Amino acid sequence: MKKLLFTVLLMVGFILPKTVFAQTKTIYVTPEEAKIYYNGHEVGNGTYQIKFKRSDDFAIFKFEAPGYITKKVKVFRTNPNKTLTYALLKDEAMANSVGGEDGVDIANKFFVIKAKDGLSEMDVWKRIVNIAINHFENIETMDKDAGWIKTAWIYDDFPGQSVRTKLEVRSQYSSDDKLTYRVKVYSEISESNTKKDEAFQQYDRVLRKYNDIVTELQTTVGQGF
Repeated sequence: MKKLLFTVLLMVGFILPKTVFAQTKTIYVTPEEAKIYYNGHEVGNGTYQIKFKRSDDFAIFKFEAPGYITKKVKVFRTNPNKTLTYALLKDEAMANSVGGEDGVDIANKFFVIKAKDGLSEMDVWKRIVNIAINHFENIETMDKDAGWIKTAWIYDDFPGQSVRTKLEVRSQYSSDDKLTYRVKVYSEISESNTKKDEAFQQYDRVLRKYNDIVTELQTTVGQGF
């Protein structure tokens, strides 16, 4: 009896991988125009069928479509489902931001602003501080003597994403003795709703609510464009 039971278990062990786990799986992605990448190669739009080899434990796919967040997934051969469906989230960060293609290329770049003639250093400093406070909740560094102000990060969450933004203004030496400042709007994005520094990377776009900061500084403090 024990020998028979062992034989049955041994047979089940060989049969299960072939019968219980689907060797061929069909992947569906929405939107239908989404590109499907398998092992770094584009293999279809919206739908793709993969047939696992006996030696394959899993496959890695990437799905992308304009206006949607790119998604990477790991599909295991042992997944019992024959069909797998994935829906891409709309890229709300992109929809709520502007970049070079929109004529607003200010993210993570320094801009030089020369103060208007007739403004004292105190006048300029007050205007810079006022603009910073109007757009950002917290100031991380404020050093009037050094002419340096830096805000804390402001986090904006979207489905599946977080964008953080901060402003820095520093005084800069100028050969013409004019009050001169360097301005930078930092913009970073994460593919999850988190505040961990390591999850963020530079974002070449800036949220629309911050895209007028440089212009405001140029017209309020500087000599315009």
